[in-house]
Amino acid sequence: MKGQKGFTFIEVIVFIVVTSLMATALFLAFTTSLRNVPSVYYNTIAGQTAKSCMEWFLGQRRLNGYSAFTCPSSAVPALCTAPSGFSLAVNITCTTISADTNYQTIAVTVSGKASANLTTLVGNY
Repeated sequence: MKGQKGFTFIEVIVFIVVTSLMATALFLAFTTSLRNVPSVYYNTIAGQTAKSCMEWFLGQRRLNGYSAFTCPSSAVPALCTAPSGFSLAVNITCTTISADTNYQTIAVTVSGKASANLTTLVGNY
């Protein structure tokens, strides 16, 4: 019939199938991202904890000089505290570069619900 307007039954079925596939893909994307939210949160906390502890060490270097640290050492300063569910480890080692012993490597490691590692080289110059 000419002049009849509207959609055919096949067009409606195709629309429903395509819309269902798109809705399923969106639903899966949202559930995956929601499932990963806690790990992102804990990774952020671990990174911020390691960063604040490393900043404390660098601040001590600026205030008190190179001799503020003894190497080797694994003592965690009182101001470097780990939040609940995390642990913090610090390792200061003497480092030699091209026969020059005026370096120390400071490594801060946070572990637990998530982990983060920061390492820096401090020179006596």
